[in-house]
Order: sequence, then C-alpha cells, then structure tokens
Amino acid sequence: MVLFAPYCGGVRREQDLSAALQILGRGELQGLRPVSGRDGYSYVLRWNGVAAPLESLDCQLRFPGHPEGDIDFVVLTHRLVAWLMDRSHQQRSEPDLPEGFWQWLLMDRGDAPEQA
Repeated sequence: MVLFAPYCGGVRREQDLSAALQILGRGELQGLRPVSGRDGYSYVLRWNGVAAPLESLDCQLRFPGHPEGDIDFVVLTHRLVAWLMDRSHQQRSEPDLPEGFWQWLLMDRGDAPEQA
C-alpha cells in the first residue's frame, strides 16, 4: 500500500486503496457497463501479475457474447489501481469502472490503433 499511496490519493483514501489492491492481486474485475434503456453489458477485465506503480500491465477487456468489443491494452499499474478505487457500486458484484477509464480506453490511450 505504501508504494501506491503517493499515486492514488494518499492516506485519505486508504480504504479505497486497500480494496483496489485486493482486486489487483486477484488479477480480474467483473463489471457491468450500463447503457441507457438497457441492462448494460457485462465485461471482464483481466491483467497478469502485480507490478510496481510505474510498471506497465498487459490488460484484456472481454465482453462475453460480444467479442467485437474485446480490447487488449497496456496501462501503468497505478492508473489501473486508481480506476479500481473509483469503480461504481462497490458493494455490488458487478461494479463499473469510472468514466475516465472508458474515455482513456476509447480516445486517449497511447497504444490505440489509428482510426480512419
């Protein structure tokens, strides 16, 4: 926890950080992306291993039943931990990652293929 605190809100978010690090150690988050007028889309976000805050993790985002939406990407570990800290519905079995994750994934990430 000490390694991640400077990147993830320090001691004021200690409980969120602790919960996020537990998820990080499991290597997987099952979530549900809400969609207006629908139940939403279930997804599974996976990564291999646990890395130091400034090391990269290879991640796989999978949408069961919708393989056209599957994405592989690379992200700094502390960034993933911050998103895990900010997930919605933390008490539910299928939380969603924050809007910042989805925006980064679809528009801002550096490894994204060029769009025509």
